[in-house]
Amino acid sequence: MAKKSRITYSIINLMSSMGLQLFSTILKFAVRTVFIHTLGKEYLGINGLFSDILTMLSLTELGFDTAINFKLYKPLADNDEKRIRILMKFYKQAYRAVGIVILLLGIALIPLLPKLIKDYDSLSVLGINAVVIFLLHIFSTVSSYLFFAYRSAIIKADQKKYILDIVDIVIEIVNSIAKIVVLVFLKDFTLYTATVIFFTIIKNFINAVISQKFYPYVFQKEKESISKEEFHGLIKDCGALFVYKINGVVLKATDNMVLSTFIGLAIVGMYSNYLLVFTTLRTFLYKIYTSVKASAGNLFATASMETKYNFFQTINYLTVVLYGTAAVGISVCLNELIEVWAGEEYVIAQPFSILIGIELLFYGLMNNLGQIRNITGAFRQMWFRPILGAIINIITSVILVQICGIYGVIIGTITATILTNFLVDPMVIHKYSFKNYKPVSEYYKKNIMYFVILVLVGALDMFICNHLLVGYGWLSVISHAFIVVVTVPGVYIVFYRKTQECQYLLRISGSVMKKVKVRWKH
Repeated sequence: MAKKSRITYSIINLMSSMGLQLFSTILKFAVRTVFIHTLGKEYLGINGLFSDILTMLSLTELGFDTAINFKLYKPLADNDEKRIRILMKFYKQAYRAVGIVILLLGIALIPLLPKLIKDYDSLSVLGINAVVIFLLHIFSTVSSYLFFAYRSAIIKADQKKYILDIVDIVIEIVNSIAKIVVLVFLKDFTLYTATVIFFTIIKNFINAVISQKFYPYVFQKEKESISKEEFHGLIKDCGALFVYKINGVVLKATDNMVLSTFIGLAIVGMYSNYLLVFTTLRTFLYKIYTSVKASAGNLFATASMETKYNFFQTINYLTVVLYGTAAVGISVCLNELIEVWAGEEYVIAQPFSILIGIELLFYGLMNNLGQIRNITGAFRQMWFRPILGAIINIITSVILVQICGIYGVIIGTITATILTNFLVDPMVIHKYSFKNYKPVSEYYKKNIMYFVILVLVGALDMFICNHLLVGYGWLSVISHAFIVVVTVPGVYIVFYRKTQECQYLLRISGSVMKKVKVRWKH
């Protein structure tokens, strides 16, 4: 396939991801709306709970995905076909082993389901066979590892993720239609869950065919395997990545388990609507990072330290602007959105939305640091930090959920993120990834000032939206969201318009707009 510049690939990936993600979001909300009105809170709760349990089991991936992607950047840049085949061979073997382990661990968890669900005995009244549903979720997860999912790695690492995005959206359209049909005409939760498995397999099969067409040399028979030394190095990298993945998963995936154990499935169902909005925004913003990740990997493999650090500063500024806007938007508009969309009975009183907004902001900062750590290969340093974060999160969440209910779970997550990710990761990156090119204190000072500005503009937006166009349904939601989207980035541009970070992003934005305008005219 023809090679393009890093910026061109990033723009293509970004535009396709954003457009397709917007359409995907509409589909997800359509399915969820039908789900709410046909099944209800308990079904939402058990669906969210089991998804999170399988997310926890997916930790057995041990970070192979990130480690192999890091290894693929250089051979792809050098067109080293033999080296790519060797890495992909190892990737295939690793993923299949992971799939088998997840299957065995999932089956072993079945006897523990009554302990994880406070109102387990009442599920039979609703016609829910928890064991069957859980087995379907297990098979859905395992199928991703066993049925060619590893083949998509070569496309991602070669900066062509937009190809996978197109497949994703086509499959999601058909899948969403199938789910709605099942919910409206059959109202069968088991069959609803089964459709996910079928379309997961179809998607992975299509991705496998595409990767084989574009990279036929990758799937030629290769006798040689990675050396013992490299294998041991990969295992060490994966071990370090594993503890980071523990922290990332525990920070979010354990919330539903804690709520289900101590409060019940109904509150999990209510929380799942908030989580859908949270996850949608998080995924939408994450697309920006995945769109430039491979290009960033290429840059870090070839650029000077000054260029690398300027890139880091620019992406950090972009992170604050994007996630800060989303955080204020959630704080101001989310309860209003839930009431208009799902109904007043699904609303969780403030300060819940504000806490969710704060959580999203720190997730963005954590994600940005993680991306830099991964593309520079700084996997093993400060390996204890993720474990410490997971421990703090579980302990604080379990204690606080019994004191202040669902609010305590979110406070526990925020506390763990600040005390571990936000304090420790910048030190690791500045020391090992940037070789102390700049003092880490500059990062802390800059981000504290970013946060102060965000709190001030957020408080102003909250005041305006509480007194302007209140009680007009969707008109209120859209108007208030527009106010946030204009004011938050606007304030950051005004305050930082002379910095190299802001100037660079404005130039890139201008370049993209010119290209779009030229294409539109033609």
